[in-house]
Amino acid sequence: MTKAVEVLVAEDSATQAEQLKHLLEEQGYAVSVASDGKQALDAALRRRPTLVVSDIVMPEMDGYAFCKALKADPGLRDVPVILLTSLSSIQDIAAGLECGADNFIRKPYEPRNLLSRIDYILSNLELRKSRRTQLGLEIWLAGKKHFITSEREQILDLLVSSYEEAVRVNEELKQREKELEAANRELESFSYTVSHDLRSPLRAIDGFSQMLEQDHGGALDGEGRRLLRTIRERALRMGELIDDLLELSRLGRKPLATAEIDMTALAGEALRELQASAATTPAKCVIDPLPPALGDPSLMRQVWINLLSNALKYSGRREQPVVNVSGRAEGTENVYQVRDNGTGFDMRYYDKLFGVFQRLHDTAEFPGTGVGLAIVQRVVARHGGRVWAQGKVNEGASFSFALPRRA
Repeated sequence: MTKAVEVLVAEDSATQAEQLKHLLEEQGYAVSVASDGKQALDAALRRRPTLVVSDIVMPEMDGYAFCKALKADPGLRDVPVILLTSLSSIQDIAAGLECGADNFIRKPYEPRNLLSRIDYILSNLELRKSRRTQLGLEIWLAGKKHFITSEREQILDLLVSSYEEAVRVNEELKQREKELEAANRELESFSYTVSHDLRSPLRAIDGFSQMLEQDHGGALDGEGRRLLRTIRERALRMGELIDDLLELSRLGRKPLATAEIDMTALAGEALRELQASAATTPAKCVIDPLPPALGDPSLMRQVWINLLSNALKYSGRREQPVVNVSGRAEGTENVYQVRDNGTGFDMRYYDKLFGVFQRLHDTAEFPGTGVGLAIVQRVVARHGGRVWAQGKVNEGASFSFALPRRA
């Protein structure tokens, strides 16, 4: 009768220890459990196990110290050790090599992956004994020196286990990315459908309100006419919100039509269009020469329209409103900035700036839907860039975005 493989489990969590014990016993292994490294070492000295599976973070003696003590004993140094841990940095792997560990599995682990590692180690157990060769290697990681004296097979096994773990994590990330893309498509489709379907009844509300005002306005008293104006104003505002929501949803659906963009000319066109319809005090606007960009001209035009519109709006109440547009090449990016001397904002609420329908000022004071900066961020992100802002209450604000430079 073949003797069962004896596995020693070192795990301070009673629940996890019981789960691991049950998993291994189902495979026919004889399992003993210790609640910390010190108990595990005593158990190994009393009865030499075939294999050790150990947690790293434990009381009394952690997994690294336990593994190092085990490997230092002549009668136990050939016992393979698998370290289970929630740690996963390169320093942790180096520490595992330093103490002589044979394999490294990150928590939470897939049971089949653990069983596969155990099967691999046991299959090569005799080969490891016959080809034992001591190595000495000194390495530096994150300012700390590690002296590794593991066997060649241990080093190979640990590197293979790290590679397998990296592959598994990469596959998980790919799956999450697919799920996120699908969720984004569904959300954009939902936003477009809802926004589109809301426009018809809203047009009816505005149209009938206008007819009522024109045909029967004389029969209403002052309060009635005020209420009717309020209905039309709210309908108009809701229409603007729907239009902006539709525009935002289109950004994720529309393919990029990439071309070389003269950013100086594009910013100038956007500024002239806004100035022509401005109802506030004309601002002194200066556009410095801007580096060209590679992107979708129609989408980048929306970026300039929204940033310049905000700058003109929030500086419009100054006696001498000033808006300055500048740009520069910086490393691998081109950086563009719109700066004004207007109302500014409190940096404590910075996280709200680029959210949909998020506003830091009252609508009655500064009209708007709160979608403009969300559109800016979405467009710049689609071009592989980034957006940020700085501001101070009553001292103006600056909004910047960076795009990758053309190779």
